[in-house]
Amino acid sequence: MVEQNATNAELDEALTEVWNNENAIWLRHAATPIRRWSNSHYPFKQTLWDRVTLIEKAIEHHFTGAYEASIPIILTQIDGLSRDLTEQSFFSKGSNAPYLDDKTIAGMETNLPVVRALFSEDVRPTGSYGKVSRHGVLHGRDLGYATRVNSTKTIVLVAALAEYLPKIADDTGAQLRRAHEESIAGSTEVDELGRLVDDRHVPELLRFAYDLDTEYMNTVLLNLGAFDAPRQLAAVASKHRLDPAEFTLEMDETGWRWHYTLPAGQTLGYAARPSTSTERRHPDVWRWDAPLTPSTFPWVNAAGWRSDDEFPRSPNWEPKLVI
Repeated sequence: MVEQNATNAELDEALTEVWNNENAIWLRHAATPIRRWSNSHYPFKQTLWDRVTLIEKAIEHHFTGAYEASIPIILTQIDGLSRDLTEQSFFSKGSNAPYLDDKTIAGMETNLPVVRALFSEDVRPTGSYGKVSRHGVLHGRDLGYATRVNSTKTIVLVAALAEYLPKIADDTGAQLRRAHEESIAGSTEVDELGRLVDDRHVPELLRFAYDLDTEYMNTVLLNLGAFDAPRQLAAVASKHRLDPAEFTLEMDETGWRWHYTLPAGQTLGYAARPSTSTERRHPDVWRWDAPLTPSTFPWVNAAGWRSDDEFPRSPNWEPKLVI
């Protein structure tokens, strides 16, 4: 079409058709990658999920033709998201430095910086221009903004930012997590569910336990041979930035167990063996959550251990959910 001297409006219409037909699945899930960002600080992750929920509702509006709703919802969420991550609005006239890198397509000099200029254009006076300007839309200056082309452009911008921003979001979450840990260090309080307020190392330990449990379950269920608990524990602990030397690991002829004492003084532990149940195939699992450390395996003495067949789990084994 470029070789045929197509106008910008014709190119916009052609690309809009592609996005809304052949690539409609990508448009519908433009914001989905954002749900994977920032696992280090759950309150910040919840904020990201709340933003995605709003964006997904806007995308639903788009596919029903309610462009007057889809566009402003997405623009406001991009505004807030960019402020959270870069301390300036994507639509500001500030430096392009936060949107340049040599690792992503979106971060090329001809991509997000160019798009910023388009979305950041001032619109004066009030009229019906049909532009995709944040200023024109949210300040009520452009009464003709609600088009399929403009709505598609805003959703594609979400997809570009979802490609570009995950590292910045992860770093932001880690910074917020460090500030949180400084504020709660030494607390002896518990929350309404009985979980430690001083939850240093807890998110990392729960992710570690999930991954190590998965490795063991796969070994047992897929008959992959003997489970190398010391090697697997060391590898998974290092992955989650926990010191393998801080874990106590023991094995017997039946199964294995580990425990770890948190900075708050509480000990979390895990024990597992191949299933003895007639109702499930996955391993028998127990968990420990107490100030004292476990002295033996739960199949030797179950005192202090809680089986995964019981519900709910003990408080500090219950993750803080993001919904």
